Amino acid sequence: MPEANPKGLREYRHDNGDILPFDFIRSARKTIGLYVHRNGSVQVRAPLRVPLAQIYLFLHERWDWLILQRSRFMEEPAPAQVSYTDGETFLHLGHPLMLRVHSASHNLAKRTENELHVSITKDRQEQAEGLAGIIELWQRREARRVFPLRLAFCHEAMKSLRIPFPELKIRKMRSRWGSCTRKAVVTLNLELIRMPPDSIDYVITHELCHLVEFNHSSRFYQVQSQFMPDWKERKQKLEELARAHYGL
Repeated sequence: MPEANPKGLREYRHDNGDILPFDFIRSARKTIGLYVHRNGSVQVRAPLRVPLAQIYLFLHERWDWLILQRSRFMEEPAPAQVSYTDGETFLHLGHPLMLRVHSASHNLAKRTENELHVSITKDRQEQAEGLAGIIELWQRREARRVFPLRLAFCHEAMKSLRIPFPELKIRKMRSRWGSCTRKAVVTLNLELIRMPPDSIDYVITHELCHLVEFNHSSRFYQVQSQFMPDWKERKQKLEELARAHYGL
């Protein structure tokens, strides 16, 4: 007897209780195909005569990979590139700084209490990276100063887990605030230097939890909630700041 609904939206319930909705399509193909889209949606394409039980077994066997791929795509995107002009205000560690640009014989960025003063040569002003490049160099110095301190703080708060102290890398990332590998390498997005320390701590704690659960299963969120009970509020604050200041 043919299936009543050979295609459409279906759900797979994992042993841990998590439910995965997926778009199901049968076609004249020979193998089962699994696709994860950038918005986190999942599509399964299967041969015409493969039973559903085999489809669910296929998803079970690839569960860890599937959750990892979805989490990579569904991480909050990083702020967009900012175009800097004199008198403009931008965020640094959650505080607004007013940019003051000065023509000079050297290139230098120096912060006062509420302002960032950038000295820039005429030649540098004419380059494509120009002012933004000087500011980014300053932000990188700040990130190298701040991020290791926040990582040490968060790692100490989670010391009962006995996870290794990770190697820290800093780079610009288009689609994520941070990442963590099984070899204990935590990478943080340079753009996080714009955000408040509690938002930075949220991202770091999130990544450190991956050293316990390398996925986004219910167990992962249990660990995250144990060491950061207000992580949902911190995540929301991070998202709101990104939208308000960078249009995301």
